[in-house]
Amino acid sequence: METRLDREGFKYWCSDLPYPNRLIVKHPNTGGGLALIWKKDVKMDLINYTVHHFLVRVVEEDGFVWFLTCFYGWSEYNSQAKSWALLNHLRSFVEGSWSCISDFNAILSSSEKLSRQPTQSRIMDDFREALELNNLADLGYQGYPFTWNNKGPGEANMKERLDQAVATGDWRDEFSLTTVTHLSSHASDHLPIILQT
Repeated sequence: METRLDREGFKYWCSDLPYPNRLIVKHPNTGGGLALIWKKDVKMDLINYTVHHFLVRVVEEDGFVWFLTCFYGWSEYNSQAKSWALLNHLRSFVEGSWSCISDFNAILSSSEKLSRQPTQSRIMDDFREALELNNLADLGYQGYPFTWNNKGPGEANMKERLDQAVATGDWRDEFSLTTVTHLSSHASDHLPIILQT
């Protein structure tokens, strides 16, 4: 998940959560960062990380092995190629089924945006191409269609579905009952999303 909390903030605000395992990395010189929290009984090994991702290997109780990437894409349009280069690079570490849950900071189609400012088709094409190149497909969602709101007034308001979960076909076959739900948020400009397998 994207977070503004550092390790001390997590310790203070999230100590009551039933997730004793935590990875937290802060983006230098900004308020943002990434956090991954999980239950004690989940077998998960960190492969690598940067301020833009965590890549972990998960082993299910039945021995099924899959890879999870928590991803935070570059938000500036002129830097988004870095997001797709990182995604392509991460694929080289994945041996088998793969799922990414992410703030990609990009949309797949114009229907994922509500704004007076249209998104350039090249940006959407680049995102679709990066997913296709890595055999990743959108897992869909339940709930409100937009996960980010700039909270601008009137015509300056912009809403987009920037946060998504995607996966390879073999991952989707293994977890065929998966749901992705957009939850509500009162404080953040992003809605949290939950991936349930």
